[in-house]
Amino acid sequence: MEKKIVYQTLEDRDTDLDKLESDGPYRCNWDNSWLGEGYYFWDSFIENAHWWGEARGYLNGYIICKAECDFNDNECFDLVGNTNHLMQIRETFQYLEKEGLATKNTTVKRIIEFLQKTKSFPYSATRVYGLKSKHFHSKFGLNLIFEENRKAVFDVIPTIQICFYKKGSLNLRNYKIIYPNDYRNDYLV
Repeated sequence: MEKKIVYQTLEDRDTDLDKLESDGPYRCNWDNSWLGEGYYFWDSFIENAHWWGEARGYLNGYIICKAECDFNDNECFDLVGNTNHLMQIRETFQYLEKEGLATKNTTVKRIIEFLQKTKSFPYSATRVYGLKSKHFHSKFGLNLIFEENRKAVFDVIPTIQICFYKKGSLNLRNYKIIYPNDYRNDYLV
């Protein structure tokens, strides 16, 4: 089990800050959510939380909350670091495609929803790396080349998300506002 720091980006809606912390985290139920309904967090890199806050263009700005979780791939469907989970999603897609239930336009969310309806999905969270999410030259990213004049790069700040399907999945805890600084309980002027 690995302790991870995760970040949730929220629109600043002039909410009572103590209430925001005590009621958080907050569920995303957008129709276009990548992994289904759940509590979305950026894995490890706060830069991604800032990138998302700016990319969304929230009129009143954004808030970032930090939390901790106990990560393990027995409870998290890890599509970043577990090749068995990657093979499972590939095999599921191939099965659905063979049955005429999927095409190259089928989303990750739809495949996960199919798996969730079966007994082969005991996970309370999913972790995924969204390739090409940020612009290559984003101020919130860092891409290093492997060879000159080649396209292959190493993404040092990958846009990895974890969707927790329940509020307490992976022992998600210690939800605190960390941005903007003047919203923090421990901030001194």
